[in-house]
Amino acid sequence: MNKKIVFVLIVMGLLAISAVNAQNSLFLNGNDDSMYQVSLMQAFMHGEYDGVVTVGDFKTHGDIGLGTFEGVNGEMIVLDGVVYQAAADGSINVMADNETIPFATITTFDEDGSIPEITAKDFDDLTGQLDKEIKKYGTNNMFVIKIKGDFSNITVRSVEKQEKPYKEFTDVAAVDQKVFNCTDQTGTVVAVYFPEYMNELNMHGWHLHFLSDNKTKGGHVLAFNDFKGSGQVDEIHEFKMILPTDDSFKNMNFTEDMSGKISSVE
Repeated sequence: MNKKIVFVLIVMGLLAISAVNAQNSLFLNGNDDSMYQVSLMQAFMHGEYDGVVTVGDFKTHGDIGLGTFEGVNGEMIVLDGVVYQAAADGSINVMADNETIPFATITTFDEDGSIPEITAKDFDDLTGQLDKEIKKYGTNNMFVIKIKGDFSNITVRSVEKQEKPYKEFTDVAAVDQKVFNCTDQTGTVVAVYFPEYMNELNMHGWHLHFLSDNKTKGGHVLAFNDFKGSGQVDEIHEFKMILPTDDSFKNMNFTEDMSGKISSVE
């Protein structure tokens, strides 16, 4: 074989190996731009509230996210790598690494864009603006938007810890939901978006949790008035999930359309 041809083939092979190694290094270094999820929204709605992973393990997969704790023990806000609980008594707590999680999402925040100024009169106004923002990227990926600013008032909820036998989450929200109205708050909203085709895995659209800067107020956002602030956008292209291993999950019936129930508690 011609020496020049052999040389070209060797160079091409080395380049291919280098490309693969470079791609693999992105994953090994945690730069894989992935959303990590514990369990399914469908399972959670059916009452699958036993912990699947510990807070300590969960934190290794990112630094921003939201969810809840075993038994639906309050609302979770993950911000700057710290896992906070907005408890049903209105308190904000940093959760220990041995606490367990039945349902949550987390990612490593990597800013892909920014929204320098946001002025929104209410919840629908804000999410409408966020919808327009992500259209710039394409709405078939996942997003986390970190929104910081001032609210004239904001209404959040938390949930009392449940005991077995667990009831469906629509029944929990109807009976054991605690609602707090907070005025003149400065803080951060963690806004997570899933596209419509992932509706069987998580809630399609926006899911918002709030944490005040002084770490005294927070929870799942139900409503607000008069927000002014800014946002940072993270577009996410990869999805990873861990599922429960208990018998209740293995034998659960997922044929029911849960979209109506999911919307009713959001």
